[in-house]
Formats: sequence, C-alpha cells, structure tokens
Amino acid sequence: MRTGTPSRATLDKAADENFPVAPFFLPRAWRDDLMAVYGFARLVDDIGDGDLAPGGADARRLGVAPADADDRLVMLDAFEADLRRVFDGTPRHPLLVGLQPTVRRRALT
Repeated sequence: MRTGTPSRATLDKAADENFPVAPFFLPRAWRDDLMAVYGFARLVDDIGDGDLAPGGADARRLGVAPADADDRLVMLDAFEADLRRVFDGTPRHPLLVGLQPTVRRRALT
C-alpha cells in the first residue's frame, strides 16, 4: 500500500516500472524535468484508468466536487483546464505545479 501524498504516490509508481533506470544516465537538471513530465503523464493515465490514490485528493486539487471524483470525463476535463494553467496561470494540482518550471525551462508547448 502506498503512503504519503497523492502526488508522491503517483511519482512512486515509476519505481514499479522500467522507468527508474533512465534518470541515472541523465544530468540532474534533466532528471528533474523528466520526473516532472513523468508525473504529468502518470497522472493523466491514472485519471483515464480510474487508478487515482484513494480519498479524492486529486479530484479536490483539480477543483472537482467529491460527488464527481469517479467520473473520468469530469476529471479529464478538470485536468485539461489545470494543464492550461501550466502555460498561462497557476495550476492547482501539485504535479502540474511541478511541471510548470520544466515547461518554461524547456520551452514546451
């Protein structure tokens, strides 16, 4: 069972995959950016699969009412809105907050 914050639980999934090997071959700044992009990809995948950490914290962070936390389309719409804030505002979800410096540093669109 995973413990800690939902964001940490999402990033910890990298350890369950073949992913952890890649960061060791990269410079530290690239590893941080890669983990930020991984967090984004893992979060959207978990929303689509209905595999978010229990308790609804991700839904709350995305501004979704608890009653709608199990509705994948509502969650994906909220995620998309928060992703837009990565580029033109202040995102709500910690994984997208963590992605924002990478987007700016690497000029991602």
